Amino acid sequence: MGLSGCALTRSTSQSASASPPSAASLVSITPFSDPAEAGVLPAPWEPYIVTRNKRPTEYRQVPDTDGIPVIEARVDNSASGFAQKLDIPVIAGSKLSWRWRADAMPVDADIRTRRGDDAPVRIALAFDGDSDKLSGKDHLHRELARLVSGRDMPYATLMYVWGSSDMKRDEVIPSPYTGRIRAIAVERGDVHLGTWQTYVRDIAADYERAFGEPPGRLVGIAIMSDGDNTQSRFTAWYGDIRLIKGDEIRTQTAAN
Repeated sequence: MGLSGCALTRSTSQSASASPPSAASLVSITPFSDPAEAGVLPAPWEPYIVTRNKRPTEYRQVPDTDGIPVIEARVDNSASGFAQKLDIPVIAGSKLSWRWRADAMPVDADIRTRRGDDAPVRIALAFDGDSDKLSGKDHLHRELARLVSGRDMPYATLMYVWGSSDMKRDEVIPSPYTGRIRAIAVERGDVHLGTWQTYVRDIAADYERAFGEPPGRLVGIAIMSDGDNTQSRFTAWYGDIRLIKGDEIRTQTAAN
């Protein structure tokens, strides 16, 4: 994955006739299990490129073993994502829940390095923030991302990844490209390959641990499976991703 891999705004290379996301799509994450026409991915999720010279990963909606629609990612020395724009305030206690499955690890993958920066599955959360806080180097990286990919880079991106076996679980990993991208290794190694894994994360707490400040508004989400740097081939799957906001948690607790 390259520098601009988590810039979740619409690519300028896409057709001008593509419809913008509806207002409803901005305030909730559309489930992958929503029915879609054959050969059509669930809107308002849309493919996005990493850089123009990368082969894209193939994403398609398929049923899992229980017949529930999920997104399948077929990686063949490729790198691209599948993203949805959002506009959601993140308050204390907000949780992200999801499930994913990978059948193999990219060979010699190590997201701590540019040479090995591949992962079987990733979920990237893009956040707004005060750009005046960014350093000159950060602004330069944002400009570079715009030139390379045709998209603006968000203020900050928090990724949940399946990392290599030598990583510590819950380790915060700075991107080898820019300090405005941090990853948390929620899974590691090959022990759980081939089986569905489910997670629930406190994204406000994870963001503050990664960046040292409370999060701004959540402005985008993406999944990405990539093997371009390690010339790897594998398949992975993503189930529904759900955001449970802090006020919903408090309401459910009070009702009980």
